[in-house]
Amino acid sequence: MSDFFNNIFSSLKNIPFDTLILTVWGSFGAIFVLSLALCIFTTKIKTASKRPFLCLVNAFTAVTLAAFLTANELPQSVLATALFWFAGYFAYGVLCFFTQPARPQPVAPVAISALPAAVPQQKAGAGTVIRTDTPAAKSSVRLEHAISVTDKLLQKNLGKGDRQELEKLKNTLAVLQMKGTLSPAESDILNDNFNALLKLMAKYNV
Repeated sequence: MSDFFNNIFSSLKNIPFDTLILTVWGSFGAIFVLSLALCIFTTKIKTASKRPFLCLVNAFTAVTLAAFLTANELPQSVLATALFWFAGYFAYGVLCFFTQPARPQPVAPVAISALPAAVPQQKAGAGTVIRTDTPAAKSSVRLEHAISVTDKLLQKNLGKGDRQELEKLKNTLAVLQMKGTLSPAESDILNDNFNALLKLMAKYNV
């Protein structure tokens, strides 16, 4: 194993020092120029991570140290390596400067059904379908109007029987108003009370 590394060291040492350093630093410089050009003109490289280039800087730093040790003492070799390492990190910063964060992909909106809720139905006979409830908005308007008319009638000089009937009618309307959506039977009660109210209105000119 030691012979293997000795042979590598001897091979490197036989190469002229200037040629060796020029090859190492020239290769690094060419990679940096190519990376910078791709970063500027290619969107894919511009948005990609530059961590691989940083790993390359560290690798070339180690190669620089080995190359300098073939012809120089340790202090000079460490100084040259530190300067190269600084230059490499500066080059990494330049690439990061031209890096553009990748835009997040737009998320397709989730389709939400806007269909109204189905109205419950029941069969009244063969082939006949009737609604099982009355819309809350319509019944609410009718109830508010009926209760308002009832209050006006109660301010009139009513007969004892009419007043009792009107007070009972008002209580029934108040209960229906609290219900909101009415069933068919409750809708019939509302219609009956409304008809009775219309008769009282005609009787007392309201």
